[in-house]
Amino acid sequence: MHISSYGITHQGKVRRSNQDAFLIDDAHNIFAVADGLGGLPGGAEASTRIIELIKRAYKHIDAEEERADLSELVIEINRVLRKEGNVAYPATGFGSTLTMNQVIGDQLFIAHVGDSATYHLHDDDFNKLTTDHTMEQSFIERIGQADSAMMPPEYSHTLTRCVGQNQELHVDQSRCTIASGDRLLLCTDGLNKVVEESKIHTILKSDASTQTICQRLVGLAIAEGGPDNITAVVACIQ
Repeated sequence: MHISSYGITHQGKVRRSNQDAFLIDDAHNIFAVADGLGGLPGGAEASTRIIELIKRAYKHIDAEEERADLSELVIEINRVLRKEGNVAYPATGFGSTLTMNQVIGDQLFIAHVGDSATYHLHDDDFNKLTTDHTMEQSFIERIGQADSAMMPPEYSHTLTRCVGQNQELHVDQSRCTIASGDRLLLCTDGLNKVVEESKIHTILKSDASTQTICQRLVGLAIAEGGPDNITAVVACIQ
């Protein structure tokens, strides 16, 4: 199965720096996005370090060797980040989201912590495959969507889980079957919390290259004000 992919990260129009990072590893069919926590120091360091650690983990693994237990890797990355963050910033440490995908044969494996996201397009069926680890999501699960107007506005950006802060980390891990013609989108919340999902769907299913799709998605987020860093990774299954 051949995969063509492309990724873009952009500072946006409001933030003073870009604390997002992404990875495309064509040799191992690995894709990842990480969004450093802006409320803590060292957000850019945290997200960049996560990508470095993923690269290191696969450096000596053959492309044909299957490593589907991504949660084990994320837990190890959490251990390293927590240790390094506590040394660099003893009062707070640092942290980041991480959404990581690996394609092995016709299977998509996902490991996820935080509020970055993976979307899957199959024919015209467009689904978000990850669940946000935010106060907003916890509120909705407890109270229900109908009462979401009662929710404080900061809940949508307040994480309940991230990489690098806590000694124990629960990693959401899932898998699904993919087919030729499918498209994957990994993004940080500077895209999918700014641009309507219907618009993301329309752009992702367009007859365009992965580069053009990424450029259009990021451009749309900027046109909507670009209030946060924006990262998009698109992979087309062929």
